[in-house]
Amino acid sequence: MAPRLLRTLISNDDGTPHPQLLALESYLLRNENNADAVVSWARRSPMRRVIHDMATNHTPISLRAVAEHPAGGATGHLAALLMESGVVPTENFDRIRLEVWQEEYFATLPNPTDRSLLKQYSAWIVNPRFAHSAHLSTKDESLRHRGSKAHLIAVAELLGTLDDLNLDLGTIPQRIFDAYVANRGRTGKQLTPFIRWARTRGLTRLNSEYLKSDLGASGVSGASDDERWAWVKNLLAAEDIGLSSRVGGLLALIYGTALTRVVSLRCEAVILDGDSTYILLGTDPIKLPDAVGSLLRQLLDATPTGFHDDDTWLFKGRRPGRHLTTAALRLPLTKKGINIRAAKNVALVNLSRDLPPSVLADLQGNFRLRRGTLECTKRPRLDRLPSYPTYDRTRLGINTKF
Repeated sequence: MAPRLLRTLISNDDGTPHPQLLALESYLLRNENNADAVVSWARRSPMRRVIHDMATNHTPISLRAVAEHPAGGATGHLAALLMESGVVPTENFDRIRLEVWQEEYFATLPNPTDRSLLKQYSAWIVNPRFAHSAHLSTKDESLRHRGSKAHLIAVAELLGTLDDLNLDLGTIPQRIFDAYVANRGRTGKQLTPFIRWARTRGLTRLNSEYLKSDLGASGVSGASDDERWAWVKNLLAAEDIGLSSRVGGLLALIYGTALTRVVSLRCEAVILDGDSTYILLGTDPIKLPDAVGSLLRQLLDATPTGFHDDDTWLFKGRRPGRHLTTAALRLPLTKKGINIRAAKNVALVNLSRDLPPSVLADLQGNFRLRRGTLECTKRPRLDRLPSYPTYDRTRLGINTKF
């Protein structure tokens, strides 16, 4: 049934398949185990109309044509399918979505000078932040997309306020800008990248500072070390939470690893040596406790669902070829009352008391603190493992070595 449905979908009214879409058909039918998922998608996806319009030449076969439809999981899924099958070149779909949104949003701004300034800022600063190949990006591009939209809206609101006051970036007094920022809290602080860019262009003399890190303040006060270890114990036994969230949460709780780093781990970052399990979070492999290693092996061996059957990412996302998002990993943990951010900060504070900064940077995979490359050029030697602290297994309530 799946072959017939797909052939109808990619064919014109005469029943002739579009030659460019044959690659999509082959990609979807490459795995017989996915037949039910393919049939469901071909019947129910709101994007099936878009595919047929492409087949009949009513819609261009491009990522931009997909991005012009209302944003949602269906559009992102179709874009991923088109790229993974080779129908279109691999590009960053979140960047394309942002560019389409920018054209629509900027057109609503009444001041042409503001529109021109925002277009320049977007083209030079905002849009280039997106990776060229999003499917291989270690960043959460969808999160960056949402943040970029919020940032540009905040900038547009500032420029609109200046218009109402008959001011511009060159004439607004610092005290008025400071009051504007203070009244808007965190949103006001998000203006800093734009203000600094405007200063380099000679458009303003304003000063704006970034938000200070709350690592030593609210983040740590939100959880105690005992709570952190209680959450670790819960995740080791919580079978009602998805395996990805359990393993990802454990890596964040124990090693203080940022979720953006966790979700971007590749399968090749896991090293199996007999009964021992190692993982590369940074430049050196870390031997995992047996209980955590067992869960990680289960995740590595888990059967992919839907169209996602590649072996690139350890934490596989819903879109073909993409890793899991931080929001999808964090949500099941939040529902269980686990504050990942606070616990991660507690872990970092505790680790920083025992480890030199360079070793901690390697442990986290924080390459801003130590020069290094994200990709390993050769298999790490297990006889050169770092000696990291041994954790007290009595806190976990388990008898296996931790």
